[in-house]
Amino acid sequence: MNAFYARSALYAAFFTPSTEMRQSVDRLARRHLRRKPLRVLDPACGPGLWLAHFLAQGAEVAGSDLEPKAIAMAAKTLPARGARVVVGDMRRPPDELGFGFDCVINLDNSIGHLSDYMDVAEHFASIRQRMTDRGIYLVGLALREDGDSIHTGLVYERGPVDIEGGGFAALRTESLGLQPTTRCERIRQITITANVPDTPAVIAEQYDLLTFTLPMLKDILAAAGGFEVLACHDATDESLPARAFRKSAGDVVLVLRRSKETSAKRGGLTRRSRAPRKKTTR
Repeated sequence: MNAFYARSALYAAFFTPSTEMRQSVDRLARRHLRRKPLRVLDPACGPGLWLAHFLAQGAEVAGSDLEPKAIAMAAKTLPARGARVVVGDMRRPPDELGFGFDCVINLDNSIGHLSDYMDVAEHFASIRQRMTDRGIYLVGLALREDGDSIHTGLVYERGPVDIEGGGFAALRTESLGLQPTTRCERIRQITITANVPDTPAVIAEQYDLLTFTLPMLKDILAAAGGFEVLACHDATDESLPARAFRKSAGDVVLVLRRSKETSAKRGGLTRRSRAPRKKTTR
C-alpha cells in the first residue's frame, strides 16, 4: 500500500468520507457525547480528511500519520489555527498532539495494519491516556473467529475520478481471504491512472490486515487499561446500523469509552510472529 498511500491526492480522491458516512459518524458522536465533539484526535489521519470534517464543526483537531507526504498535505489544507498535525506512529501518537480528547476517530481498520497484537495493545493504551473520562473512541476493526471464512473477491471499486493536480484514476480492492497461519485478511489493491503527474499508470499492491477473535480483543482492551464497549456497528454499510458485539461480527465500528482501570490481564495475549504486513508489487 506504500506507493498508493504516499500519493495523498489519490487517497483523498477515493477515500474522502461521503455525506452519509459523515452524518453517521456525527450521529454516533452526538449520541454518546450528548453534544458535538470539542477536541478530536485521529491517530492515523492520512491527509486529514476526518480532521477537516470536525474542524468545520468548530472542534479543535489533532492528528498524526507515518506518511510524511500525507501530513504535508494535511498541513497545507487544514487551517493553522485549531489544527495540529505531525508525523508519528499510531502505536503511540506524539505527546505534542496533546491530551484530553473527548473524541478519537480511527476508521477503515487502520489498526489492522499494525505488525502484531502487542502493537495493538500499545496503541489502545496510548489512546486511553489521551482521552477524557467520558470521551469516546470510534475505531474500525474486524472480528473473526478461528475457522471463519469470508467472501473473496471485490471489496471496493470506484472510478474513474478526477485527481487534484490533474488526470484521473480508478481503484479496485479485492479480498484474497483469511490466511490460515496468520489469521490475517489478505488484500489486493489495483489503481489505474491516466495523466496523473509523477504517478505510474498502474499501482498493484498486496497487504495483510490483522483480525481479532472476540476473546483476543477483550484481552487487548484489558491489557490496555480497560475500555467499555458502548456500541457496535456494521462497518460495511455507511449508515452504520447497530450490530451485536459478538463473535464473528465481521467488519465493525466500535464505540469505546475508558472504563475503570484494570490490572493488565494478558491471558492469551502474546506477541505473534511478524507475518509480512505489506507485500507490494509495482
